[in-house]
Amino acid sequence: MSTIVGLRCRDGVVVAGDRLQVRDGHVKSRDYEHVFDLSADEGDVGAAASGRNVGEFADELEHALRSYRLDRGAVGSEALERLASDVAAETGTEAIVATRDDDGRAALATVSADGAARADSPAVFGTGTSLALGVLEDRDVAEQSVSEAETAVREVFEAVSTRDPETGEAVDVWTLVDED
Repeated sequence: MSTIVGLRCRDGVVVAGDRLQVRDGHVKSRDYEHVFDLSADEGDVGAAASGRNVGEFADELEHALRSYRLDRGAVGSEALERLASDVAAETGTEAIVATRDDDGRAALATVSADGAARADSPAVFGTGTSLALGVLEDRDVAEQSVSEAETAVREVFEAVSTRDPETGEAVDVWTLVDED
């Protein structure tokens, strides 16, 4: 497994995940993608996923987004939450997704493997959840800028990776800033 984190900060959101892939206690890859930029001309969308079917989740969500955009245009936060919920339930994957809401504000949602979704920040899934939440408790990320929160998230992963053997130091980060 891995660890993924999503944060709502003062002027946007940060979605991050480490690049370590561990299966049955064995490292399979140190360069595995858990964070995905699913943006298109019709709007910015980012996601991070954790679980056994991360690649399948990303592929299925990308397909669902493409279909939605063809039929309806831009994907808002409520539509993204519904689509991600369906895909997470199908694939048994936990995810954090982000896009802009109707007011142009960056919005974050968590989706559990059973498809339950909710707006939550900070959001953490994976083997390093308790450690990451512990480190995040010491920081007031809600008052930080996106760039400050990105730095804080990288520091969280650095701390978690020293204590959780299934969380790696290498981190991918996707950010979205509120529209003015």
